[in-house]
Amino acid sequence: MPGRASREFQGAVLIADDHAIFRMGLIQLLRRCLKTKRFLEAESFAEVLDRLKDKDLTLAIIDLRMPGLSGPKDIARIRLLRPNVQIVVLSGSEAREDILDALAAGAHGYIVKTQPLDELISKLRYILSGEIYVPPILAELPPNSAEIAEPACGVAPDPRPLSSRQRQVLKGVVEGKSNKEIAQALNVAEGTVKMHLAALYRVLGATNRAHAAALGKQLIG
Repeated sequence: MPGRASREFQGAVLIADDHAIFRMGLIQLLRRCLKTKRFLEAESFAEVLDRLKDKDLTLAIIDLRMPGLSGPKDIARIRLLRPNVQIVVLSGSEAREDILDALAAGAHGYIVKTQPLDELISKLRYILSGEIYVPPILAELPPNSAEIAEPACGVAPDPRPLSSRQRQVLKGVVEGKSNKEIAQALNVAEGTVKMHLAALYRVLGATNRAHAAALGKQLIG
């Protein structure tokens, strides 16, 4: 994956999980592999909101199942409060709905806790490089999956800025390219393009591909 950097990680990292042993292990791993020096901890969503006040916060690693966190809508709340903080959901859930909802809510990546430690660090580096990490389990979904092909009608526009990868996918949509053509141009799996499109529909408030293309033309020219 791109974005492997040897320089010291800048800023503070929030580890939000209600298991103290897990937080301790992850802190040791990040300190050793990413050279992170400053950590914040939270074992409930109320504590997460309090830690967001820290001006040095750069990265938040959050478990979806922690006390007080009611789901993806709280991820969106974090994005609104601290739009410049990268959010990574690190969860034991492999449920398709959880992953899709977290990404659509603004998470920069969704990592399953069962991943080997070296892969976890690789994926965090990928996210820190500015990319959105989409679990392979979603990229392997059937290409005609109705669940992720189009969003529900009437979704309200989301003011969050698009990531660089989302802009690239949107540009392909504006140009009339198919998902396969976009995937080939970006050197990613076609399923990954579908995941970015699902997030784009939510961000733009688009009800279908043509609507997204029209909105995208206004947005990126």
